[in-house]
Amino acid sequence: MCSRFENKETGESIFKMLKKDFAGIFVIEDVEEIKQVNIAPINNVLSITSEEDSYHLKEMNWGIQFNKEKKSPIIFNSRIETIRDKKFWTNLFYKNRCLLPATAFYEWKEIDKVKIPHRISLKNDELFFFPSIFIMIDKEPKTSIITTSPNSFMKNVHRRMPVILKKEKSLNYLNVEPLKALEYCQPLDDSDEMKIDIAKEILTQKQKDLLGIN
Repeated sequence: MCSRFENKETGESIFKMLKKDFAGIFVIEDVEEIKQVNIAPINNVLSITSEEDSYHLKEMNWGIQFNKEKKSPIIFNSRIETIRDKKFWTNLFYKNRCLLPATAFYEWKEIDKVKIPHRISLKNDELFFFPSIFIMIDKEPKTSIITTSPNSFMKNVHRRMPVILKKEKSLNYLNVEPLKALEYCQPLDDSDEMKIDIAKEILTQKQKDLLGIN
């Protein structure tokens, strides 16, 4: 599950880090100033696609909604099991893969019967990537983060987790054959340490009072 995340890196800083591990042309398209903390479904997000010999960083809208007028569900997470089993989603994965850069994501845990946001990140990596899919609806790119079963760390937090790729492997997801890309969509290896802390930046005043945080 991933219903909120954080990305404090910019297009320039992301591509600067990626150039250390990958060759190619890196293009930053017109990107407005977008939310960096507590990013939510329907917000615009930074996304990376591969187009021929170049990588493009662009804005996409987080959440696939097929019929806005009929208020169809907003699909902001896509289960890897569904992608493997359902033809429509398999075809979308084969043709339209992208990456969403992130510095953390959030989950809510109960403390004294109050749900408190917690920030989850990688202990040794400031930046990582969510493998995702996208589709054009009304000429606007809509994206959905791929989720999988939890690793050992996340089992104590939630029954699902976003697929996470570390920087060194990230762009390979866009370039390899679709069947190989499917193999990338696994729970993060337990050897990659994760950490969880109370998300102080997004606490409400009521939550701060409960926790005794000024």
